[in-house]
Amino acid sequence: MKTELSHYSRQLAQVYDGRPWYGDSLLQKLEQIGPKEAFATPVPGAHSIAQIVAHMITWRTVLTGRLSLKNEYHNTVTDDDEQDWPSTAALQAKGWQKLLKELADNQVELLRLLGSTDEALLDETYAEAATYRSLIEGVIQHDVYHIGQIGLLMTFMKIKKP
Repeated sequence: MKTELSHYSRQLAQVYDGRPWYGDSLLQKLEQIGPKEAFATPVPGAHSIAQIVAHMITWRTVLTGRLSLKNEYHNTVTDDDEQDWPSTAALQAKGWQKLLKELADNQVELLRLLGSTDEALLDETYAEAATYRSLIEGVIQHDVYHIGQIGLLMTFMKIKKP
């Protein structure tokens, strides 16, 4: 039987490393990028690719926290803070490969949690007027949005597929 959660799992897998309708998956984009490009800021005032990836991990981690801990999870992330948008210097200290591993580990955990979650959770609220369904859908949409940003930054840096 097809379930909504399995549908969301398929979407997350397709966006991450599948063959999405819109073009390259997140992993297809990131495999073209080395540390030099990841930490570069080719557009003044824009975030680096590494910052965008860290930002994506932050919000995916909010989702995994909510799915695993339910109402015991307390999100401390706020827009434009260091947790939401780490500095390029902090990310350089961490390293590009470690950041990519965190993303891969998060993907595995997210799919595991979706596979073990009861469908009834989708309509439950975790905050005023915010359902788990809207959070899952929002994270998928958020990933696609930022894949587009990464693609634009790659264009500015003239990064081409090998």
